[in-house]
Amino acid sequence: MPHELNLTRRGVVGAGTAALITGFPAIVRAQTREIFIGGPATPGMQDKLFPLIEKKHNIKVLYEGTNSLINLEKLRSNKARPTMTLTMMDDPVLVIAERDKLIKKLPAEITNLADLPAGAKPRGAMWANWCQPMCSFSYNTRALPQGLKSYAEAWDPKFRDRIILISMRITQAIAPLMAATHHATKKPLGDCLPEWQAGIERMKELRPNILQVSTNAPQAQQLHETGEADLYMSPDSRTTLFRKSQGAPVEQGLPAEGVIAMPAGVALVEGGPNQELGMTFLNEMLSPETQAFIAQTFYSRPTNAKTVLPAGLKFPELVTLDWEYFADNRNAMIERFEREVSSK
Repeated sequence: MPHELNLTRRGVVGAGTAALITGFPAIVRAQTREIFIGGPATPGMQDKLFPLIEKKHNIKVLYEGTNSLINLEKLRSNKARPTMTLTMMDDPVLVIAERDKLIKKLPAEITNLADLPAGAKPRGAMWANWCQPMCSFSYNTRALPQGLKSYAEAWDPKFRDRIILISMRITQAIAPLMAATHHATKKPLGDCLPEWQAGIERMKELRPNILQVSTNAPQAQQLHETGEADLYMSPDSRTTLFRKSQGAPVEQGLPAEGVIAMPAGVALVEGGPNQELGMTFLNEMLSPETQAFIAQTFYSRPTNAKTVLPAGLKFPELVTLDWEYFADNRNAMIERFEREVSSK
């Protein structure tokens, strides 16, 4: 998820934040029950999920929330002396992290890996998907009590200056692009990636309806919840349905074109501190019990096949994309999107 730097009390507090970040390796290694994780600033991570694991295993989590591409740059800049134990990023960015030798293959000691399907432990278990959030669009229920049945409705002139688009630098931006490609090519959503340039052409026609293109998800979410934007394209269910559960007037769209499965990945950082604690943390994330908690808290499909979903919780069929293709073509997508869709 796209967010600005967000260090909490679990991380670093006070005016000396920048200096302390530099000193993280010494801090982490000195306090043997602490691990440093870089991941998304998804609501509920630090106040719901992490305390559950911390209490069970007597682990203290230092956490920095940001988007996956920024996380990748932090791993690159600290490659000689890694500060993170684990990184939580989307699969397209983890593909690059593997190529740069920034992450390591998950070992068999993470026993719950055995209960994940092959598709949830990509590239021979270089990382694991800890959940599969639903990605479509969010709509403000006060402005649109009936929601939208199709992405195609977003092009209606009634939405002039009423839509926030997420930046193509954020993985979730692939959802509206694939929907636009579907309408341009008539191909199923899951087959649209190779035709993405047709989607850019279709998205150019959406420009009059775009209020802003955002890299700041908390700000965009606030504008959406307060009614400044009727549609937000596209946070995933980790944000939308979590915020709905907190009373926000938002709902996850279930468009006719389909809902994309976001690949929420977690990996061990090559050479990172306290690897054994990191494996304990990761193994707990993948346990059936914690997976059920994740499903209920983040409204995301669990990946452990032994997970028993809480009563009343179910997920639609999700569309899976070729994330390696996306990783290889992302820079070209960003360049065209920023030149032709988001530029004013």
